[in-house]
Amino acid sequence: MVLLSVNLIVLVVLLWRVRRLRQRNAELAAVVADTTAKALQSVPAEPAFVVPKSRIITIEILNPTELAATQSRFSGFAGAVAPNMLRKIVYDKAVEILREQLRQQGVEAEVAIRVGA
Repeated sequence: MVLLSVNLIVLVVLLWRVRRLRQRNAELAAVVADTTAKALQSVPAEPAFVVPKSRIITIEILNPTELAATQSRFSGFAGAVAPNMLRKIVYDKAVEILREQLRQQGVEAEVAIRVGA
């Protein structure tokens, strides 16, 4: 009889704790939902399917002097005297090659050199 009473008391305490945990869980869920709603209000609405007007692929040639040396035996001298002119020639040639290869693949693209800081 005592054992039954102890088990009954433990069961009641456990049920009370489960009920209290469920209430606390519901309170926390409400706080999370409220916080999420407020956070979403501050985010500008932008549909996921909107594509930006343009996407740009940039290419930086890291070894223009060495590349020019493979194309002309005078590039070493030109690189020493006018390195900026040599870089311009290498980039112009790269643009020409890119245009031709993209055209061969059926890609309509604007290939241009943009000089940045």
